[in-house]
Amino acid sequence: MFRLILPETVPDLVAAESDAGDTRPMDADAAAARTRADYGRASRWGMGILGTAGGFLALLLASFAVSVATSGLDPFGDALFAGFVLLVAAGVGGPAVWLLVALHRSGRRLARAAAYWAALPYRQGRRTPTRGDWFAVRFLGFSSDLFPRLLTSGLCGLGTVFAVSLFVRTLVDGRPAGEGFLWLSSAVLFASVCAGQFGGVQRLQNAFAARERVRRP
Repeated sequence: MFRLILPETVPDLVAAESDAGDTRPMDADAAAARTRADYGRASRWGMGILGTAGGFLALLLASFAVSVATSGLDPFGDALFAGFVLLVAAGVGGPAVWLLVALHRSGRRLARAAAYWAALPYRQGRRTPTRGDWFAVRFLGFSSDLFPRLLTSGLCGLGTVFAVSLFVRTLVDGRPAGEGFLWLSSAVLFASVCAGQFGGVQRLQNAFAARERVRRP
């Protein structure tokens, strides 16, 4: 059964959110490993893709409903059919939006906790950065849990630009309202997913930046 946050990670989240204070480096490392493993689960990433696809499908249905309702061929019949399509769109889009919001909220908690535990030994002065940490900081994004998120975040960013350009084109060409609705709402969806995924990765990268402060000879 899929869980947004694994039960064994909850104590680490609570401790991080309440500021655990003085902690042994080995305990902080263990907590960082648990929270980051929970955040980086492939199932969470896959559910995010599923939620995004479901949201886009709902927008396709909604845009079709708008096109039907504004066609002007049979106002009463078109309104009834458009209403039915909107109900189907809501049935698809509602769970998709809920899933994306739940993944974002739980992912933010996990990323903050993982970042807290990763930086804690260095912030407390109980561990000194080494020169090898320079590479760890710069190649963090290529790790198996973060690279897929950077990839899909970049794709959603490109999708946002593409959708905005098509929306502008619909305005210039005077295309149907349903098409303009599709591209504008798609831009909002892709931008939100892009920001949510990139924000979690950035929190971890900011935490690893503590390892940049290499001790001078």
